[in-house]
Amino acid sequence: MKITVVQFILLFSLNFQVFSQEAPSKPILRSWYATDGSNELKLMIAKDFALYEGEFWEVEFIDTGRFILKASDKQLQLSLSQVGKDSFLENGTEKIPVQSHKSTDLKDRKVGQSNLNSDFFKQDQALLQGIFVPKESMPSIFKVIYNHAFSEGQMQFSGDVDEHGKFKVIFPLDYPNEVMVQIGNAFFTYYTTPGAKQAIVVDESSFRGGISSWNEVKNLDFMGDLAVENEERRLLVPEFMKVREYFLTDSLQKTLEPEDFMTYRIGLMKKHEEFYNKYFDSIPVSDLVKDINLRDVRINTAKDLMRYIWLHNGIVDGKITVADVPDDYIQDVKKLIDNDLMDLMNLDYPGFIREFAMPMRPSEGKKIISKVNTMTYDFLKTQDLSESQMSSVENWRMQLESGIPADSLVLSEEFKELSKNFMSDIANFNLLAQWEHLQQKTADLGDIPRSSIIAIFLDISFQTVGTEISESILNQLDTLGLKPEVLALIQNKIEDFERTKNQRFIDGVAIAENGDNVIAQLKDKYPGKVIYIDVWATWCGPCISEFKYAETLKKIAPEDVVFAYICGSSEREAFENQVKKFGLVGEHFFLDKDDFQKFDKELNITGFPTYMLITKEGNLVKEGILRPSSGEQLVQQLNEFVDR
Repeated sequence: MKITVVQFILLFSLNFQVFSQEAPSKPILRSWYATDGSNELKLMIAKDFALYEGEFWEVEFIDTGRFILKASDKQLQLSLSQVGKDSFLENGTEKIPVQSHKSTDLKDRKVGQSNLNSDFFKQDQALLQGIFVPKESMPSIFKVIYNHAFSEGQMQFSGDVDEHGKFKVIFPLDYPNEVMVQIGNAFFTYYTTPGAKQAIVVDESSFRGGISSWNEVKNLDFMGDLAVENEERRLLVPEFMKVREYFLTDSLQKTLEPEDFMTYRIGLMKKHEEFYNKYFDSIPVSDLVKDINLRDVRINTAKDLMRYIWLHNGIVDGKITVADVPDDYIQDVKKLIDNDLMDLMNLDYPGFIREFAMPMRPSEGKKIISKVNTMTYDFLKTQDLSESQMSSVENWRMQLESGIPADSLVLSEEFKELSKNFMSDIANFNLLAQWEHLQQKTADLGDIPRSSIIAIFLDISFQTVGTEISESILNQLDTLGLKPEVLALIQNKIEDFERTKNQRFIDGVAIAENGDNVIAQLKDKYPGKVIYIDVWATWCGPCISEFKYAETLKKIAPEDVVFAYICGSSEREAFENQVKKFGLVGEHFFLDKDDFQKFDKELNITGFPTYMLITKEGNLVKEGILRPSSGEQLVQQLNEFVDR
């Protein structure tokens, strides 16, 4: 008897238990892809769950070829049918051609149509979930890691991997980015954007160790936003790695003189551009992927040229000896810096920009030290010093002017004591001197790279170490012509830092000590009440924008309504900061990583903010609850629940 594709799925699902007993750590999956050559994953189905439209669903089989998908309060009925050799996935009136394998003939494939330029600084969240197929044992966690063009450190978010290989994480994004994922022995990157809902199926067996694996195509399936572009990239990256010359470049950084390395690296950049242009002529590729990869060529060239400065001489006597390249070298690097937002998507852009944010070359260091010495001398002259103290200052200044190196200065005990007493002032002079140098260094750059450099400098020099930014720097921020969105990020960080110094909470804020069984706690504490629940995260722009409506809402809402706030995927300090900032009167729960994952597993949170409600009878309503910005409409909705 001939078995149809649909019957195979049913047989596959019925036999799932037999297979799972033999290999309990490996989920048995059946995948369906678009037939247009894009290889976009349309449906992945297992025994009792499925991936569809970027989400996880429970599966309930009806009969041959028909099944129901359930997620939270949503439900869909789908069917898989076969006409001759063609298979179709049907959802209502929508009928999509699908196939059970990826296309290998890509000459006429459909390419991605995404445009990330519009509303670039959307400041939203991305949802990533998927399935991990382990080579051997199932890992317990996975990580999402990405660099940020306006902060010093990497952003990291993690989630659990369950016994079926399912994983999920919601994380913040200020702009489109290339994000790294680490799970088991699999390590890869993919494109995402604020507001994206994406799913990935990862086959660990395709991730081998060693250099040769760089040139191998990995078994990854993409679903949801940017799925087509990420599939194009999956095939492109291994081909590019064949011409990358990573190790040769690393070797030549240590052996060539600055001018020779510049010539080599610019030549390699042209070679890389030629590779991409030939590839794009041979296989259809989306405009977005073309644009990003050609930008990567330029930015990675600039990054290698800056890395040369601290790699060329290597480590001498246990310390990195920085190469003092000429100013013309730096100017040539600057020519590779475009004033374009899409550059921020490059994985290495923040690290490259960081090289400009801090002085590296000895010649830069000398200029800054000279400025610090002048500022210190002028400051000490204004202090009420004794005659002998002032004499020690003048002796120090005279030695500096005569060109004596800093490590050869003969300093009196009196001067050493003065330096100790005014240590914090001198440290501030050092930061101010670096700041002045930075303004000169970035004056000829566009507002986008200049904004990035300044944001990273402030983060490294002040915010990361918990130091207040000096008044003189704060007064200049509005005059520097920074990108408005970046200036807003900087100012928010400054305001947050100021608020952390105030430990007092406003009246009416109750923060629960226990983050376990939140819904049960609320029901027990407020029986017979309508409880309006706001699930939020400190980094969630839409969440924060809704808080400004909270005070007005509470004034006009029915008396029998309790307002509860549940914060997850956030830092405790940032949570307290936002509660203070917006005066969020109500019941508060701060859920750490473990507590939030329990809460998420119970309620399936697919994004922040999420609004839900507990009725007077203790029933949880998750669908259709309005936001605070809905104003009178939300009040009317709350009244309806109160009056029931």
